[in-house]
Amino acid sequence: MSWSSAEAQQTIPDSADGVVYRGDFESVARGVIDGNLIETNFRNHGELSRWNDLPWGVWPRGVGGRHIDGVGVVVSAYVDALYSDRVDNVQEYIDFFGSGFGADTTLNPVSINYRQAGARISPYSGDLWGWLPLPGFNNPLRIDPVTLGAAPVPALSNDMTSWPSFWPDRLGEDDPGWPGTWNGRDGRFASADLESYYVMDDFSDLEYAANIETTGPHSALGVYFPSPNEDPTMGGLGLQTQIRLFQWANILAEDTMFIIYRVTNKSENDQTRLFFSQIVDYGLGVEEDDDNANYDPFLDLVFGWDSDGIGEPTQAGDSPYETGYTGFAFLESPANDVNAIDDDLDGITDESRFDENYLLFTTLSEITTYASGQYDVAQFEVFHGEPVEDRPAADAERWFTTDENLDWVGFNDANDNGVFDSGETLNNDVGRDGLGPFELEYPGPDEGEGDGLPTNGEPNYNELDVDESDQIGLTGFDLNTRPFYESGDNLRDDTWLFERIALTLFSNPDYVEPSTVVADEPFILFTSGEVELFSENDPTAKSTDFFSTAWIFGSDEDDFFKNRRTVQNIYNSDYNFAQPPITPTLSAVAGDNQVLLSWDTLSIRSFDRFLQDFDFEGYRLYKGTDNLLSDARTITDVNGTPTFYEPIAQWDLDNEFSGNITVLEGEAVYNLGDNTGLQFFYVDNDVTNGKIYYYAIVAYDRGIPSAGGDDPGIDPQENTFRIALNAAGSVTGTSSNAAIVIPTTLPAGYVQGGSTVDLSSVTTGTATGFASVDIIIDSEVNDDNAYEVTFGATDSDLGVYRETSTYSVRELTEGVDVISASDYSSASSIVDGFIINFSNDTPGDIIENRTGWISNEGQENELFGLDPSELDGLSTDWQLSIAPDDDLVTVNFVRTDHDYELLFVDPADSTYRPPLLFGQGFTRVDLPVFARNVTTGDQADLFFRDNDGTGTISGGDVLFISEADSLNRQIYRFTISVFADGEGTPPSPGDKIRVSTTRQFGPDDTFRFGVTSGTVDNDLASQELDDIFVAPNPYLGAASWERGSSSIGRGERKIEFFNLPRLCTIRIFNIRGELIRTIEHSGALNDGSASWDLKSNDSEDVAYGIYFYHVEAPGVGEFTDKFAIVK
Repeated sequence: MSWSSAEAQQTIPDSADGVVYRGDFESVARGVIDGNLIETNFRNHGELSRWNDLPWGVWPRGVGGRHIDGVGVVVSAYVDALYSDRVDNVQEYIDFFGSGFGADTTLNPVSINYRQAGARISPYSGDLWGWLPLPGFNNPLRIDPVTLGAAPVPALSNDMTSWPSFWPDRLGEDDPGWPGTWNGRDGRFASADLESYYVMDDFSDLEYAANIETTGPHSALGVYFPSPNEDPTMGGLGLQTQIRLFQWANILAEDTMFIIYRVTNKSENDQTRLFFSQIVDYGLGVEEDDDNANYDPFLDLVFGWDSDGIGEPTQAGDSPYETGYTGFAFLESPANDVNAIDDDLDGITDESRFDENYLLFTTLSEITTYASGQYDVAQFEVFHGEPVEDRPAADAERWFTTDENLDWVGFNDANDNGVFDSGETLNNDVGRDGLGPFELEYPGPDEGEGDGLPTNGEPNYNELDVDESDQIGLTGFDLNTRPFYESGDNLRDDTWLFERIALTLFSNPDYVEPSTVVADEPFILFTSGEVELFSENDPTAKSTDFFSTAWIFGSDEDDFFKNRRTVQNIYNSDYNFAQPPITPTLSAVAGDNQVLLSWDTLSIRSFDRFLQDFDFEGYRLYKGTDNLLSDARTITDVNGTPTFYEPIAQWDLDNEFSGNITVLEGEAVYNLGDNTGLQFFYVDNDVTNGKIYYYAIVAYDRGIPSAGGDDPGIDPQENTFRIALNAAGSVTGTSSNAAIVIPTTLPAGYVQGGSTVDLSSVTTGTATGFASVDIIIDSEVNDDNAYEVTFGATDSDLGVYRETSTYSVRELTEGVDVISASDYSSASSIVDGFIINFSNDTPGDIIENRTGWISNEGQENELFGLDPSELDGLSTDWQLSIAPDDDLVTVNFVRTDHDYELLFVDPADSTYRPPLLFGQGFTRVDLPVFARNVTTGDQADLFFRDNDGTGTISGGDVLFISEADSLNRQIYRFTISVFADGEGTPPSPGDKIRVSTTRQFGPDDTFRFGVTSGTVDNDLASQELDDIFVAPNPYLGAASWERGSSSIGRGERKIEFFNLPRLCTIRIFNIRGELIRTIEHSGALNDGSASWDLKSNDSEDVAYGIYFYHVEAPGVGEFTDKFAIVK
């Protein structure tokens, strides 16, 4: 046993680099979070889903409509104050308290900033009194990628342009400010698929100040300064709140969102009677007189539904939608670590997430003895579902007592030297940044990493372990209506709102549990309190606490409560969830009736920090005709609910994991693949020119199968994708693994590019395969570059041959490795606009056109054949049959990719006597022939079966070439059968028989080549002008590629001109010969199409009728034709 102290927690400084970190109205930013099926607006002052601001409370994203009309956060308190007639300024306030006068009144400040109904405006200055965001936690200069205008948003984990240049709360880290990385709850990464993070405070709320915005007290109710000596301009309760929004798109969590609050007392006063609350306004569709809400006290859950289950659309022209169920679960509550009560019934009294001093126990006996003396062990084991000795720290026999629930585990010291070494698993001992050396974004070791000691910022410890706090739970709840709460100034009136909070506390003798509400817009108030937050100035007392809720949707009541269980599981795992692999980056190129797709290889390197394993398994490629790929979501669960997407192609590692497995607690099936091996490009030929297609490539892992009993295992995880559209149907952004493509014709006269040299055989080496080059993106091809491909190989366990394992591509002109030792596949990823295809042979197959008698060896006219009469320079008449040995008696022979040769000699000079080999019927006589392994240069064994008993080689006899490998296995033998009349004419000295075999690419092989991009031949283009056409023709009110009414926005109305020359002018005339529109087409090298939006040169919609068009291409020619637009 030993004792030590942990370090203090990181805080936000008051200022840095000239920036004051204080709530500021100029820092207010609006964003949209849509990382799963929940899509909503939010603002960085604690408000979500603001009414009448699209999108608000939408589920499912892209299909459904509104459900919630507002969410806000409220913190209130009892504070000691002075009557307003006592003081006129802060100095008098200080003097009264300093003289021991004491408070003569109690105030109830309420911090809020919620829509107009809950936004209080100073009657003196016009400033807002309430929550305001701190600067420095987003990028105020962000530019919208679509409008190109200034568009700051709250920081989002998937949008680096929204991040600040550094994070003010991370300036104390080894890499100060963590520039260029996400500031996650658990470290330098996002724990969820999409997160937002911002910080706000209530310092602007000067309602109870004096002599700041007006002469004398601001309120007749009293005067209160939270920090009169250190910062007399601080208002409110002196609270600073960090807020995180989490969304996972995994099928289990796609209907949920987490809202996590971290509240710190920045004032000099202790706050001893605080209440944390959240307000929620229901709005299930436009009609709001049939909304219902109910409360489940056992699950700390409120939920609502629409009486008829149908929501009227928010926007005219949209379709009605099924509302399902939606609600909020109260998850994490503030803690009371000083009342000597086990508030959360986990068997531990007054645990804290800010403990500093610990004892260390290093034997199981010490651990169980200490736990028995300090804990209610029986209650502890009920809460955690296992005995103390089975907890991770006890199992490792290394427990630091500040890890009260025994789940922090240090690095795996595989060699027992007491020091973390490369290759060992860190487990939870990852340091303050949460990253270990197996992760792609690993920046190097940081404070606490691999030191064997728990450090603040590491998983399962202190602040990041939700079970290390004595939470008091939900202590108050109200269910009423929006008109009641928003009547008059109710939400802007501290007194009214605080009285409502106090009245709805469970401990209030007058509390009445609310019943189901069927009325206009149910309105909810959650509360937890009272709790203490001591001044941050006192390092020995708790100044920070937490609460969190989860927003949940479900298609029906059963689905809703199932999602509530998922939410609880994620919360119990400290807001963590099994991770999918690293998201691949998808590239897509439109072709003529095809789409070429390729992706990178980073996913293969994925390390799941939740499972502590490299668990990548494969790729799935999805395709759809809307941004949600809804027409691909056709794989259902046992209830018939569409659950998974059907891939158009799938590739997986060739390993022991394959086929269908049951997932979602036995309710669905997921396919792990067929051990196909990996591929990094795909050509989709099932497309139509001019039609829009949406693609997503996802990497998936293999999960962890259930071990039986109560162990559910972990389902395979796959990446999510995102294709965002605005209300008009225009694309506003995509995730890196998604692409939108419109295939199109190539321009008239297009000539395909390719390799500058023949790649039908290796440039150097012995491999027998070949390669080819496909130009994918002409604009990225550099005609001046030269490339070299090299390979790595491993020795097979099944025979004496090599198997290609890796390939590398080097650009020789600049000497740059463009692909380094990537796992071998039949095609490369895209390199400088092209793909290399490899055709690798199965090792050890006989190459028939290079096997048999050799004629003109080493010359240009070198030939091989089994019949010597067909070759030059041979006098023998022995015809041959050469094949691998199929003798079933010999079971220990293995395949080889070596070449062999028989050399006939003059028996007067030398002969060869075969070795002794029992039981095979071979004859040991001197033979005028020697066998040689051409690949190694070593002599090989030769065996002789004398079928006619003459003692010499003659017609009907068989020769066997054989070798033994290092394991004393007989290498797969080749049989050479002689066909002749009697002895016939034997070979002359110097005659040779060659056996050539196929060989895979290896380290001695290279391909060297240059590439050329495609070109346009104007002469050929002139011949192809008659191929120009318009589609659709006639245009019948809409084209097949325009979005249907069920999609967001119809999209642009248009017709397409196809097979155009690369540079041309299109003139469109009506039947009267009037010029309606001129289109200048200057297409890319792979684009032979142009669109017309059915508008005139004056931007007016054109009439129905017959139209003529004229195409003029300089240096190519002209073409005319007509089309119709039909109503």
